[in-house]
Order: sequence, then structure tokens, then C-alpha cells
Amino acid sequence: MVHRQMQLNIKEYQFIPPFNSPQLERPRAVVLEQSAKKNIDRFVNKAKNLGCEFRPHFKTHQSAEIGKWFKETGVSGITVTSVAMAQYFADHGWDDITIAFPFFPGQIDGVNRLLEKSKLRLLVTNSGIVKWLDKNLDKNADIMIEINAGYDRSGISIKEKSEIKEIVNSIHKTEKLNFSGFYIHDGATYKVDSENEIENVLSRDLSAFSVLKKDYPDVKYGLGDTPSCSVLDDFGPANELSPGNFIFFDLMQYKIGSCSLDDIALLVKVPIAQIKPENDQIIIHGGAAHLSKDYILENGNPIYGKPVYFDDEQKIQLIDESSVVSLSQEHGIISGAGALLPHINDDQSIWICPVHSCLTANLFTEYYSADNHKINKRILS
Repeated sequence: MVHRQMQLNIKEYQFIPPFNSPQLERPRAVVLEQSAKKNIDRFVNKAKNLGCEFRPHFKTHQSAEIGKWFKETGVSGITVTSVAMAQYFADHGWDDITIAFPFFPGQIDGVNRLLEKSKLRLLVTNSGIVKWLDKNLDKNADIMIEINAGYDRSGISIKEKSEIKEIVNSIHKTEKLNFSGFYIHDGATYKVDSENEIENVLSRDLSAFSVLKKDYPDVKYGLGDTPSCSVLDDFGPANELSPGNFIFFDLMQYKIGSCSLDDIALLVKVPIAQIKPENDQIIIHGGAAHLSKDYILENGNPIYGKPVYFDDEQKIQLIDESSVVSLSQEHGIISGAGALLPHINDDQSIWICPVHSCLTANLFTEYYSADNHKINKRILS
């Protein structure tokens, strides 16, 4: 609720007790359950209608409780980014897990423990690691080859056709590995501004898959980015979708055009520490340790989040005249304090829509619902 007893003139506003409700001590990540479940239903149904297998990426929410929301829709296979994350979800009943990160030998002990109770799918990028895995795995595992179609992060370049063939042949020669298919995550779709640009990025990924499908027609072709999975309706040769960010969305996705404000399902509630009328600024307890250093550009300048008005019906409205313009570890500086005054909560806090929900969520050890129900999540070790 909004604090109703304030003066709207920033120079006259008195930031002093008594306040109307208990005060917020530290930043709080708040999940809007209704919006999150709507997002899940939308993507489950989209994948089904397109004839694609849906294996959502759980790196965004990292919560067993939120994982149950997926199970309720019939999802059975999931994607994660680490052995530790896979172990967390295996401990909560998930037994078909893809670790979407290039396998490296330091993972072997954890992978072997996981194989005692779960079906695993691992990513590889060269034939040497395939041979090493065959010697060191205790049980059988499925293997996907990660392809770099132009994003130039991890994966083997689609131009290295002879090496790709060698990897496939190496897998077929092993006793413990089963060749499952190819995987692409193209993070370039997070750096564009329109649906047309998303299509342009994805075209190189689908082109790579089309080339591979000529020689490997009966395997999985998995895509893993939220922007393309959100806005496109034709994935050509791709037959598996594993987005993660879509569960919460964020300011970046809204600016790209992947979602509406009504789809955003994660906000950060932050305490106000100081109001600075002379600079039209508000200092919040909410820094890089809570919002991350990810940013988008607004009028050519970086911003790290946007204050929003969040009403009793859980409708989000951006406060356009105000932005998070600077972060240190614990402090945040918000411009446009005057525009924010009507939207300060009774507990002297404000709502922030984060730029990148994956990184923001990762910084919190727990979530809360809008009605203060605690939602447990994985705690990083």
C-alpha cells in the first residue's frame, strides 16, 4: 500500500518516524505467483502446440517450491547449469536433468553421484572429453553437443563440421554414452531491441540446425533462450525448448519486447535510507549485492532497474521519470525522487523491477510472495 500521509513536495517531505507499519530491514525478492504460473502455462502450451519438448531451465528460480508449479503442468525433464544445482533438484524428486554447461573433469564425482538416482544429459564440445567420460563414468549418460552458431561463448563452431562428425563418431564408439543431439543457447537475443532482431539472431541458429539435421535427422535440437522462445512461433528444425528467464521475466525482456509488464513476476522491495532533495535522488539499501550490475541503456545512460508502482491487484506500472542510476555493493541511487514520493510504501520502501531477473534471483537466499509467504530456494554454497 502507498503511504498516504506524505507531502508530495520533495523539499518539504519529512522522512522521520512515526511510520504506519513495521519497517523493512533489508531488500526482499518478491515473486508474483499468479504471473509466474501464467508464464509457465503459456510456455508449456506453446511448446506443446509447436510439437516441441519443453525442458525448462531452472537456473533462474532455483526453487524446489516453484519447481512444483512446473510439475503440476506435466513437466518432467529440466535443465540446469551446474552439478550442484542438479543435485538440489534431484534431491527434490527430479530425475531427468540436463546440465547445460560444457562438461569438465572436475564435475565427475558429482555427476557419478547423480547418476545413482537420476537420468543425466551432459554437454560436450570435443572428442577428447567424450573418451575421458567413457572411462570415468560409473553409469550411462546421454550426451548433447553444444554448438556455437555465432554467439561465440561456449560450444564448438558450426564451421568445424569435421570435428563435429568426429565427436558424434566418438560417442557412438563408447559403451556408456548415448548421443542425444545438439544444443544452442544464443545470448545475443538478450542484446537486441525488437522481434525482427530476435528473428535475425535466431536465423543463424536454425540454419546451423538445418545443416546438422541433414546428417543427423533423428536427434534432439534444443534452443535455450527466452527472447526467441517468447516471441517466435516457428523454430524450424528445433524440437526442444529450454528457456529459463520466462518464469519471472524482467526489465530487459520488457524492453526487448519478450513480455508485457503484466508478465513480470519478480520484483525487489528495497528500504529507503535517505532522500536527497538537493539532487532529486533517493538512496536505497539495494545495491549490486541485490540487483546485480547488469544494466540496460536509457537515453544513452546505464540504468540498473526501474522503480514501479505495484497496486493491490498486482498490476505493475513503471514510474518513467525515475531510474536506478548507480550501484555500489549495498547502496543504490535512484533519480527522480519527486516522481517517487506518491509511491513510497507505508513501510518506507519502494518496488524495483530488476534489469535481469536471473542474476537478481541468484543473489537472494529466499523469496517472498506478495502476501509475505516465504518461498524457499537453493542457497548457494
